[in-house]
Amino acid sequence: MIFSLSNAQKFPRDGFTAYVYNNKDQCSAMETVYVDCFKDHEKVYVKNCHRLYFVIEGAGTFTINDKTSQVKQNDVIIIEPMVPYSYQGKMKLFEVNSPATGEGDEVLV
Repeated sequence: MIFSLSNAQKFPRDGFTAYVYNNKDQCSAMETVYVDCFKDHEKVYVKNCHRLYFVIEGAGTFTINDKTSQVKQNDVIIIEPMVPYSYQGKMKLFEVNSPATGEGDEVLV
């Protein structure tokens, strides 16, 4: 399977814009997302999947389970299921959710 940014579904938010390359119906094993963070992402947790972020460009902070860490280009961040987290900064991120998420899987804290 090949997915491209030009066909991704765009989701603008207050602090970032997400571009979903593929959804659960297209590949249940994983979902891929490009995130352009220009401010922040609110505190959430994901119910039943691991979430991985790769920092393509920029820098910022991730707060995972109330512990804040600096991140920069080429860093990888892995979030376990049910673990609250948030992030802020000016970063371009690639996100992988495994298995793919669906409506209601991400919970605002």
